[in-house]
Amino acid sequence: MFQKFAATTTPETGKRRLAALRAAMVQHGVDGFLIPRSDAHMGEYVTPRDQRLAWLTSFTGSAGFCAVTTDQAAVFVDGRYTLQAADQVDTTAFEIRNIPSDKLVDWLNITLPQDAKFAYDPWLHTAAQITSMQDKKRSDLTLIEVPNLIDDIWHDQPNQPLDLMVPHAIEFAGQTHGDKLAQICADLRASNHAFTVLTQPDSIAWLLNTRGTDLGQTPVALCFAIVSVDETVTLFIAPDKVDDELRTHLGKNITIQDITSLNEGLENLTGTVRIDQKTAPIAVQNILAQQNITVVAGDDPTVIPKACKNPTELAGTTAAHVRDGAAMVEFLSYVSNLGDTPNISEIELVKHLEKCRRDTGKLRNISFDTICGSGPNGAIVHYRVNTDTDRAVQSGDVLLVDSGGQYMDGTTDITRTIAIGNVSTTAMRANTLVLKGMIAISCLRFPVGLAGRDIDAIARHALWSAGLDFDHGTGHGVGVFLSVHEGPQGISRRAETPFMPGMIVSNEPGYYAQGAFGIRIENLIYVKQADAIAGGDDREMLQFETLTLAPIDRAMIDQTLLSDNERDWLNSYHNTVLTRLSDLVSTDARAWLHTACAPL
Repeated sequence: MFQKFAATTTPETGKRRLAALRAAMVQHGVDGFLIPRSDAHMGEYVTPRDQRLAWLTSFTGSAGFCAVTTDQAAVFVDGRYTLQAADQVDTTAFEIRNIPSDKLVDWLNITLPQDAKFAYDPWLHTAAQITSMQDKKRSDLTLIEVPNLIDDIWHDQPNQPLDLMVPHAIEFAGQTHGDKLAQICADLRASNHAFTVLTQPDSIAWLLNTRGTDLGQTPVALCFAIVSVDETVTLFIAPDKVDDELRTHLGKNITIQDITSLNEGLENLTGTVRIDQKTAPIAVQNILAQQNITVVAGDDPTVIPKACKNPTELAGTTAAHVRDGAAMVEFLSYVSNLGDTPNISEIELVKHLEKCRRDTGKLRNISFDTICGSGPNGAIVHYRVNTDTDRAVQSGDVLLVDSGGQYMDGTTDITRTIAIGNVSTTAMRANTLVLKGMIAISCLRFPVGLAGRDIDAIARHALWSAGLDFDHGTGHGVGVFLSVHEGPQGISRRAETPFMPGMIVSNEPGYYAQGAFGIRIENLIYVKQADAIAGGDDREMLQFETLTLAPIDRAMIDQTLLSDNERDWLNSYHNTVLTRLSDLVSTDARAWLHTACAPL
């Protein structure tokens, strides 16, 4: 099994570890310390060694942070994690604060005493984060850099993984790393920048056509890189992660240095150096500034090329979604055959779904821990079942299953909401409103230049009209055998990057009734030039093409709430699913598929 089910944290450790942290704060002469979820690469997923937030607070969500003072402590999480944080954290030691309504700097301004010193590890925070705090804090409050205080007190902290970085074949990448480097350096030349510092492993993996297993479900190797305008790269990585095959693949233009020499590599730069202040640790900017090296803020130059998949990547991820869709049909038919009163637990369902994907013979890993929430557990947006929370699926439950696979040719992410027996009319109505929003995005044509913030409301319109909403974005970018959560594209109020052809994004509106059920329906879609229509030559338009192939549960749909166009879209989608997958599944699954895809 790729997924593990043991509970890795317990609230009972919170007070003892909080006391140890406060003792370390006294030793360093500071009045507070900031503990983020992130590591030095600012990614969503971190190794066990970097799970400092979970170690201190027991909160295991993929986003959030904790602020500790001498007498107070708060865990800040967004709407995806409010229920999870309340379950995992000792709320007698830590208060739970909700992002974005509760802001860290406001809490510090109220909580810290006069002339306080609030500390942070400069390798775990970006320049943008620290600058924002500096601009809004009280004038007498001082922000100072310190070595990581959690590392001082975490005595059994795991070591970092030392798995190999490996080449990623051109048959999947579609473009050599030499060509990609030339493209990136053309960007640097146009901006008159001598170097750029890459701090995110997925950027480096894309640029150099490499992959790894350091983060398990995200196939990258932890490293940093400095790219020179002369089309050379210095790769900073642990020596044990490099072998002769990798050296041969990288070639003469890529110099390999020990990751511990990154500081020295930064200090020896000359000319203008670009860093992405949204993703680079502020420590990088500080090291350069201390050497009087000119630093300019600019986007990571790999981000847009990585987001806009080339034809080989789109063909590969299309094939991966067909394969994954067949696995999903095997799983969904299995669940259906359990009947209205299944004798099965959430963990058993997760195991069976992974087996269905493994049976393809091409699964490299799951793309994230499967979210399998039945009944009230489904209302926990990013619920991860463990042996302590495992629940038997019951008749009348709404079952939410959000999962994905990592294949050499693509990354998948799909959510289906399933009726177990007869579900309430309230759940059916909410599910249908969510479906209407998902269909609206799927059918959308929109002018070039629009971003996710411009279309997010379209996915929520049906819910809003009923006085309902959900507290997460409608969609996130997705890589190709890379991160299942990839920027900069997305569908949310904060997504400002215009959509461009080749970008993959999820389409996943939802609704969550606390203590009762959760609903989410998710397909992956990609951006393409819009088909021509009569009289539609006023301006250039884009549209979405659906990648995900799996039936949407008809038993969860109140057909009276669907328009004719929405019904036509769903029938057309189900016909495509049936046509593409029918010959790829078992006899029993094929029979179920015909019923599941029958027209409304």
